[in-house]
Amino acid sequence: MPFVTVEYSERLAATFDRRAFAREVHEVAPASVNASTEAFKTRFRRIEESYFGAAEDDIDSVFVQVAILSGRTPKAIETLSETVLEIARKHVTAVDGRRLHVMVETREMERDYYRAHKE
Repeated sequence: MPFVTVEYSERLAATFDRRAFAREVHEVAPASVNASTEAFKTRFRRIEESYFGAAEDDIDSVFVQVAILSGRTPKAIETLSETVLEIARKHVTAVDGRRLHVMVETREMERDYYRAHKE
């Protein structure tokens, strides 16, 4: 915990350095929410199809959702979101002739309801 889920447009597969993104998030982001590097877990999903606005078909996107356990201050959550956004923008570039939208949402998970098993 925290969980980082990244959904990205299929066209960005060649321009998004996912390993570097995850590595940097795991190194830099923990400080903002008092977590350890080892606690961060990141997974990626390609988006085959997406639609924006009124028939805008020249946009590729990266949606990042960060799930953290409840109890952080609003400022810590805001800082985490800004940090992850900055890291994402550093590791993905737009495909020629297309626009790029990068979005980050940080949400809290209730500690009372979170469960995990590790071996």
